[in-house]
Amino acid sequence: MRSLSLFCFSSCLLFTQTSSLVSASSNVIQTPVEGCQWFSQLSTTAGPRIINGTRAKTGDWPWMVALIYADETAVKGQYCGGTLIHPSWVLTAGHCTEKSIGQDLAPEDIIVLMGTQNLALEATDGDRIEVTDIIRHPDYDGHDPNRPPFADIALLKLKHPASQTSILPVAASYSQLTNVGVCATVMGWGSISKTGNLYPDDLRQTEVPITSNAVCNGPYSYPNEIDEKMLCAGYRQGGKDACVGDSGGPLVVTTSTGWKQVGIVSYGEGCALPNYYGVYTRVSTFQHFINEHICGTTETPASPTLKIQVKGLTATASWEAVEGAQGYQFYYALPFTCLLDEKEPCIYSFDLATDTSLTATLKRGDSYYVAVQAYQGNCYSGYSNIEEVVIP
Repeated sequence: MRSLSLFCFSSCLLFTQTSSLVSASSNVIQTPVEGCQWFSQLSTTAGPRIINGTRAKTGDWPWMVALIYADETAVKGQYCGGTLIHPSWVLTAGHCTEKSIGQDLAPEDIIVLMGTQNLALEATDGDRIEVTDIIRHPDYDGHDPNRPPFADIALLKLKHPASQTSILPVAASYSQLTNVGVCATVMGWGSISKTGNLYPDDLRQTEVPITSNAVCNGPYSYPNEIDEKMLCAGYRQGGKDACVGDSGGPLVVTTSTGWKQVGIVSYGEGCALPNYYGVYTRVSTFQHFINEHICGTTETPASPTLKIQVKGLTATASWEAVEGAQGYQFYYALPFTCLLDEKEPCIYSFDLATDTSLTATLKRGDSYYVAVQAYQGNCYSGYSNIEEVVIP
């Protein structure tokens, strides 16, 4: 059971022993922006690389994969990154399924390399797996090289399940893991030179702070080009970023339950340039797309049954443990915010891990709608019954 004393508004959920409803920090383990390192990406198809990063430590990112042209070695043919989000599925960028704008790659054109952080060691350390299916989001549109691709996300079906068992969890719908200032990590085998012509064999990584879409949409960045399904990260002064070859790779944050993927390397004007932040696909807005394609019936937990108990100012939400569930995602909505301003976020969620109850101390007049989902890996149940919590 987790005891919480407040529901947060725009900042995500960290509950403490207090009787008032206040804004709080998220369950993201945040690093001061000054300590954040950086990453950037390129404006051409299958681009971004890590600029001003460091060599990744062996074993740190076991779910990181390289996409390679099937008729090439890893060193010569690596062109994008991706992540293992299911034993049989890789998550990447939509534009990584194109050889050039408007020219699609076939499954047999792509090899997924996993199990090594050094491309030159693929023969001894790596596992090359063929791709049997490519599922690009139906709304994908990357045909204008002068603006960020829309719905830049795709899934690759592997010929056989990966032998390694580390799966990267992706951020759930409405999660608040991308608050402004959160330090995120990006990685890849892309170019380490701003000219895009120097590619490392070793996986590289760097840290960048998440910035707001409002700033990223500014007149000196990407004016009115960034929508709610995208997110931006980087420094106004530039210097650290992803670049050519890093496309499709992950932007991850560390949370109380481990690393979670919040973004996919998608787009950028040049690499690590001032005012031009890295643009990423916001994966939390594509949970349904991921869920419907990678999850079989036996992998999807049953929906929990939610019960609410209110005593004075204390509200408790509880449910029975669901067979096969590895954890639970809790959702709450602010009904008046939803009604008064459609542009303001009014639904939030956070990961409760294995807890099956939640207690919060609220204020008189507070009102929320709440629900919960069970999950196994990246496979989520349907929502529980939706209940209203009202403190008279």
